[in-house]
Amino acid sequence: MTSASGKNLFEIIPRIGVLRDPRFSEPLTALLTHKDLKRREFAAFAMGAMGDRRFLEPLKKVFTETLALKGSRAEDLQVAIVEAIGALGDDGAVEFFMPTLRTPPRNRQERQIRRWMLEALGAIAQQGSQASLAALLELAGQRQVPDLRAQAIMELSVAYWHRPNKIPARVLDRICESTRDQDSVISESAIAALRSLADVGCRRAETMFAEEK
Repeated sequence: MTSASGKNLFEIIPRIGVLRDPRFSEPLTALLTHKDLKRREFAAFAMGAMGDRRFLEPLKKVFTETLALKGSRAEDLQVAIVEAIGALGDDGAVEFFMPTLRTPPRNRQERQIRRWMLEALGAIAQQGSQASLAALLELAGQRQVPDLRAQAIMELSVAYWHRPNKIPARVLDRICESTRDQDSVISESAIAALRSLADVGCRRAETMFAEEK
């Protein structure tokens, strides 16, 4: 971990995820603040693979620091950190993400960051987080940036792909209501969300999708 570089460094992430040895924690935390952005990116992905929720606070701290950085490598690091936070499945991520997600983006970078955060909320909701589910429901109903609202609707369906018939009525109802939205970006996303749930065996979604077609 300390001597590998480049492609070889990232190739060991799956092994870290299998072993989940607590001895990895200290060197990963150190690498997360390394001057080399690629090593920091590796540390973030490895922390997500470890699944140790104690990594949440250092990941949050470093993410905030990276917002001052520019360029593609900085973006790679930011997405790695957000994905890692999503992989940890900790409800504390919801409180961290929501102030940003409730604020309309001012530029391309801010819009991209919000997309990553929505994907992370979907990953956390997949792990059974009610806080993340409530956040996605809120964002799916917000009257602001259509494409981000559309993504929130899709993430609601993604959260139940592996347990399609356990999706709560309030979630399906929100998706179904959105299929009739006047904004085509919203309605098309909602129809796609229903279709995806129907495809994975959600019986109620099958009926709703048939009605909405």
